[in-house]
Amino acid sequence: MAALDRSINVNREESTVNPQYSVSGITVSINLDSLHAERVGSQSGTEQLFFDINAKLEEQKKDNNQVTLNFNLTISTKPNVVKYLTAGSVTMVGKADEIKRKLEINPKTKIPQILFTIYQHVFGAIYLLSSTLNTPYPPPDLLHPMAEKIQIIPQMPPQQSTVEETVVAAAPAVAESSPAASAA
Repeated sequence: MAALDRSINVNREESTVNPQYSVSGITVSINLDSLHAERVGSQSGTEQLFFDINAKLEEQKKDNNQVTLNFNLTISTKPNVVKYLTAGSVTMVGKADEIKRKLEINPKTKIPQILFTIYQHVFGAIYLLSSTLNTPYPPPDLLHPMAEKIQIIPQMPPQQSTVEETVVAAAPAVAESSPAASAA
């Protein structure tokens, strides 16, 4: 029997999936650099879990119509069952006043608007990790995002149609199961 030898050459630039979103008049690109999940305990069937989130946003580059931030998110449970850690960068391109608005802190939640978009992007990866580790996952609306229209910008030829997704505010029942998120 002959041995099968396959070589695959992958151009990193062509194989990178980097979705772009159109949010409130600006284009947002999010790159995940690290994603980690750790089961640190076990959950009894009767315990109610609460999710805490700690976020750090740090400006890396700022031009007239573009801002790049590094972010770190730590999501943990009480009681201590699982911990999720993510790090990456987010680039916003658009009018300076629109970018400034995205960086402003929401008076109701005390969280910068851009953090809602980052969390929505990261949530899918956390959900997959939680399924693999058989651990609880945080609610998709943990940060209680405000209703805003998010348009996913396709990486396809221009003749393709664009998919739109609307993020809706959290239902009151979910708010009872998770404490207020804190941004650091």
